[in-house]
Amino acid sequence: MAALTELKSDIHSDWKVAPNCALEVAATQHILNLKVTEIGKAVSNFPVFFTKMGDDGQWSISAVACLELDKNLFVKDGKWDATYMPTGLQTYPFFLMQAPDDDKKFTVGIEESNPAFSTTEGQALFESENKAGEMLSKATALLQDELKNEVHSYQFAKLLEELDLITPVDLVVQYVSGTNNSLKGLYTIDEAKLQSMDMEDVVKLRDKGYLAPLYAMLISIYQLNGLIRRHNAVDGAERIKQVKIETQKDANQAL
Repeated sequence: MAALTELKSDIHSDWKVAPNCALEVAATQHILNLKVTEIGKAVSNFPVFFTKMGDDGQWSISAVACLELDKNLFVKDGKWDATYMPTGLQTYPFFLMQAPDDDKKFTVGIEESNPAFSTTEGQALFESENKAGEMLSKATALLQDELKNEVHSYQFAKLLEELDLITPVDLVVQYVSGTNNSLKGLYTIDEAKLQSMDMEDVVKLRDKGYLAPLYAMLISIYQLNGLIRRHNAVDGAERIKQVKIETQKDANQAL
């Protein structure tokens, strides 16, 4: 992602944004970023896993939106086809950034080179007297909660890692034709270790409110069946027979 610039009404007063820009980007993403507070809603549509992001290997929570790279089964004919849209798409192309003049504060940032922005076409960012427009106001309200949600997500993943509850998996997509394709770099909850945990650790997870999203992630794996159905309903797509979940311990689970 390009460097962010603080959005300012006096500088960007005549800027506009393409109303469908988030879906245009989402259409090329098979994995969508989530915060821990979104897991309960996201599992109504998506299988949810952990992934590692960036050079520092920081944990991220991710919804799988397609079993093939650079595609999204939930963007159809330029419209969002799911009951829940991740916050990152709801706020795009606006981001949370550290305020340039105060390292203790955060503000709304944009990529000025993003083709989603224009001074001629789209929805105005600002109205009369440089008041934030409807789209910008909604995005800003969501972004105000992002810092807190980012911290919660980090703490959630950190504790699960400390308890050794995160385990790597590959999704092996088996096509009717006999060919295979694998989605790698995914991690899920080690259910066996979860079931054998000391009560003290279970209470720790419960008191922090982590049991619900943890179990939701486990149950969400069955949404892989929904991805198979969506994929096979696409005209011209190579039909999928099943998806196997391969771990270091067990390479025989199939959906």
